[in-house]
Amino acid sequence: MLRAGKPAAVVVTQVFANLARTAACARGIDPIPMLVLPHPMETRAPDEIDRIAEERFAEAIRLICHPTDRVSGK
Repeated sequence: MLRAGKPAAVVVTQVFANLARTAACARGIDPIPMLVLPHPMETRAPDEIDRIAEERFAEAIRLICHPTDRVSGK
């Protein structure tokens, strides 16, 4: 998407952030707009996931709309 000029960002949990950076770099995308969420997500209660989503939504939009802001939530 980024290579095609389309706005995009990747969303990962903390454990996968380095892997995502490495994979993106290997494909010539460095740095990559990335929103890093807490890990793990799958064991969190639905209300906690909703809270995280509400808190981090603006960051995700910022990363997509302002590609110079490359990493959020390290």
